[in-house]
This record gives sequence, structure tokens and C-alpha cells, in this order.
Amino acid sequence: MKSINAIQPSLDDMIFEHRNKAYGAYELRTSYTKTINRAFVIGVGVFLLMLLTNFIFARQKDKQETVIDVDLTAQNIHDEELPVIEKPKEIEPPKEVEQLKTIAYLIPEVVEETQNETPPPTQEAIEIAVISDKTQDGKESEGIAETPPAEAPTAVTKVVELPEEDNAPFLTVEMKPSFVGGDKEMYKFLSQNLKYPSAAQRANIQGKVFLKFIVEKDGSITGVETMKGIGFGCDEEAARVVKLMPKWIAGKQNGRNVRVFFTIPVFFRLDD
Repeated sequence: MKSINAIQPSLDDMIFEHRNKAYGAYELRTSYTKTINRAFVIGVGVFLLMLLTNFIFARQKDKQETVIDVDLTAQNIHDEELPVIEKPKEIEPPKEVEQLKTIAYLIPEVVEETQNETPPPTQEAIEIAVISDKTQDGKESEGIAETPPAEAPTAVTKVVELPEEDNAPFLTVEMKPSFVGGDKEMYKFLSQNLKYPSAAQRANIQGKVFLKFIVEKDGSITGVETMKGIGFGCDEEAARVVKLMPKWIAGKQNGRNVRVFFTIPVFFRLDD
């Protein structure tokens, strides 16, 4: 019998049947398995080669490590010379105070009968001895009993000038200055004396003019200044009327009248 070896067609042969197998895709599909196996073998080989190389380098490094010997031989250490401590000087005992020569000098008393009266010491004896209630021997001293000056020194009269009172104006005080009658009377006075400037009326100007001034110790107004104005003659008119104010009640600090800064607004409004 004749044996016929039938070759089983592969999947690639079936796909590329009646197609151009020389195009390249057929070749890639047929060689894909071989290429994968070859790449796997090469990758594993490279990985093993890297491990082997690191192992060899590690062994070489261990062999090249230098061993450092330390000489631990004991040596004689010289003792340091300690500084010499000086012996403290002996404290000399206090010298005995020599006993000064004294002479008795008793205050004379008036008695009816005199018995064993002791005469007072002479001036020469007093000059070389200390006056005491009894007489004893000792070291003579000079200049102990000196004659007091004949006249006492004249007293010198020194005039002490009192410091001048600080006259600087205060910003805040215990009792603020006030217009006689209060703020209501003050604004009533302003409204009765203010004259609206014609230039401000024509320009329809309205607003507040802030004035700063000093209320003196006697209540008079000085140093009027415009802090914030609106122009068109309103600033000058407000200052003019403030200067016409009667005397205020002065401010007080520590129970005395003082100069105080004061600020007020002056209103300018046009009637509708």
C-alpha cells in the first residue's frame, strides 16, 4: 500500500491562500513565534549577565577593602603641673588703741558749803587732753579742744526760681471748654450771624467747614484755622463768625484753667 503523508495546512496558509505571500505579512506571521522565543532567550541572557557582573564586582570590592590597623599601645601620660596656690596672707591683728590722756572738767555747781573743792584745769592742760569726767594718764593729743570761731558765718540767701507754667494748648482735658448755654446756643449764634456768600449761592455750594481754634484760659477764642473747607467764600465767613463768639467757659486740668484746642463744624445749606 502506498502511504500518503498529508501535510496539515497551517492557519497562516489558510488565511493567505490565493493571496500574495511574498508581500511581507505572511513572512512576519510565520516567523513571529521564532522571533519571540529568540528575544526571550536574549533578554534572559542579558539579565543573567548583569547579575553575574554585579556579583563579580562585589567580590572584587570586598577583596580591595583596606584594613586599617590602629596602634593601641599604652603610652605614659605626663602629669600636668598644677598651678601653685599662694598661701593667703595672715591677717594682722588690730592694733591696740592707745589710751588718750583725759582730764576731768566738771560742770560747776552752786552749793552752800564748799568741801574739798577741785580747781578747774588750766587752758594748757585742756589743749593736750580730752575732756572727760575723770582724769587719767595717756597719750597727749594736740588740737582736740579748739576755740570756736568768734562769729558764725553769715547765712547766704538763695533765690529759687520757680519753673514757668507750661502754656502749651491741651488736646484733651478733664473738663472740656464749652459755649455758654451749650451746643444748642452755639449753633443758634452761628445761624444768626452767618451770611451765605453770594458766590457760593450762585454755584449752589453746600457743605461743612471744619474750624480749629484755641479756647484761652479766660474763655476767649484765638488761633482760628480752617481744617477742611468748601471754598467760594464759605471758609472765610465761618472763621469770621467764630471770631465774633463771646467768651466760652474755659477748660480745666488739675483744677486750673488751661488753653485747649477745639474743633467745630459750620454748616452751609441752601433753602429749597
